Amino acid sequence: MSKQTLKTLGQYGLTIFLSLLILTCVMKLWRAELHVPFAYFGDSLLYSIAAKGAIENGWWFYNPALGAPAGLHYEAYPAMENFHLALMKLISIFTSDHAAVINLFYLLTFPLTAITALYFFQHFKFSFAPALAGSLLYTFLPYHFFRSYHLLMAAYYLVPLMVLAVVWVSFGERLLIYVAENSRRPRFDLKSPTALFSVVVCVLVGACGVYYPYFFCFLLLVAGIAASFNNRRVSPLLTAVFLIALVAGSIVVNHLPTIKYQSEHGRAAMGTRSAVDAEVMGTKITQLLLPIGGHRVEKLGALKYRYNLGPLVNENDTASLGFVGSIGFLVLIAALFYRRMPPLIERLSYLNIAAFLLATIGGFGVLFALIVSPQIRAYNRISVFIAFFSLIVVVYLLDALGKRLATWPQRVFFCVCLAVIVAAGVLDQTTTTFFFVPEYDKIAREYKSDAEFVSRIESSLRAGSMVFQLPYMQFPESPSVHQMIDHEHLKAYLHSKKLRWSYGVAAGENQDVWQRTVAAQPVNELVKSVRGAGFAGIYLNRDGFEDHGAKIESELTAFLGTQPIVSEQGNLVFFHLGGPFVY
Repeated sequence: MSKQTLKTLGQYGLTIFLSLLILTCVMKLWRAELHVPFAYFGDSLLYSIAAKGAIENGWWFYNPALGAPAGLHYEAYPAMENFHLALMKLISIFTSDHAAVINLFYLLTFPLTAITALYFFQHFKFSFAPALAGSLLYTFLPYHFFRSYHLLMAAYYLVPLMVLAVVWVSFGERLLIYVAENSRRPRFDLKSPTALFSVVVCVLVGACGVYYPYFFCFLLLVAGIAASFNNRRVSPLLTAVFLIALVAGSIVVNHLPTIKYQSEHGRAAMGTRSAVDAEVMGTKITQLLLPIGGHRVEKLGALKYRYNLGPLVNENDTASLGFVGSIGFLVLIAALFYRRMPPLIERLSYLNIAAFLLATIGGFGVLFALIVSPQIRAYNRISVFIAFFSLIVVVYLLDALGKRLATWPQRVFFCVCLAVIVAAGVLDQTTTTFFFVPEYDKIAREYKSDAEFVSRIESSLRAGSMVFQLPYMQFPESPSVHQMIDHEHLKAYLHSKKLRWSYGVAAGENQDVWQRTVAAQPVNELVKSVRGAGFAGIYLNRDGFEDHGAKIESELTAFLGTQPIVSEQGNLVFFHLGGPFVY
């Protein structure tokens, strides 16, 4: 093994070590229990059931333990992110505990992001110290933590590789399609490393949901048009179109189960969107440049709090670039008005403004939602691309400064300054709220209480028994029902080993309509209906009732002649439908 190879491996090893060290300090991981999820609410539960379903059933498309009696057909929901789930499946070789798998995957996204960012910087021959600084700052974006509950959005480790392919196209490099000097006929070149790399990235990206592939395709198109215009050659645009087709083809392949299911059963109402959502959930320059909410510096936190009292503040509040990234963003804006910029900065400047104009409130994304499809709604998520563009500029400037330093003391001082920038940047981009430091003790109490409650239910029922869950909630993406937030019913399945649960039927399907109808019946008719359908018990979440379940509990107790099982925390209740029993 050559010295250069050993040096490169050492650099990547140091990057991984520092990313994990910083992560441990920011999240206070010494307080964590690996088998208790970091996030235990909302959309985080969707990823938990996907991981548990993949572990128990081979893959995650169909889960017979949810949506009883028919089972949960997850393929009805067009959000296939098979590449990330494949990594979780790989992790499950070492542990079958879904919570541990989810936690390990989330932790893994940090070093993965750091090394892909470093790969980008090293490709452009940036010095290691500035490249390391930029990689770590990109890894610890506020977005990474704010998305901890929206797990697969936090998995943005492929973004630097996407940007690398986009930059290659923007330079008009000979990736896949070129036109020889004495010919007008386009030719393919699939032999070069950059061509193969771009093809692999496109295929992988197409297996990572919809949002990041969509943004990737948009930026490829912008880069291809600009490069063809600047170089007066059509080959960059043809290359961009070919790469876009690869991404689209990969998306179609990964969505074949959804396409097949919907062709046979009709389009379920799962994940329906409105064009208004694209307006509401766009991003703003203020949100990119302002500090994060709950900032460590009280005055900066107060500044963001005052801004958030205004309109159109939602998940787009997670887009903050931090003060280091903000410098790069402003440089890219200035570069639009200054022609004598380095080629890389010039190309990043128009990619950056294109990304912002797509994603901003009232931007081109809203027009796309109105005219083409409203399914892409959260355009603020392109902020991870904007953040990387911005940090590339910062690394470029730091690298240029570092290369001017001739003496050893100057270089040492420069490295010390970079360490200070990274430390200050990470402190600026993170804080101590629950998105950054999970409420370990609180989550553990609730998680263990739910586990004990479900264990008691399972001890009273035969394997394979079905449990009807109240109140009715649409799956997925239901509005809150009183104090009960979306997807809360999924928690029962996460602790279950042998029972089947009613929640999890695709909204709008016959079984979903039946559940909604039955849940609205008087108690005596409700019990007869669920008994007749083969259910062995009724599970209540008291938070989903205005009176905390007092009325329906008293009616069930009187009608069934038995007392319910109550969870340790007092929010969950179970009634056995087979009559009195000992527990």
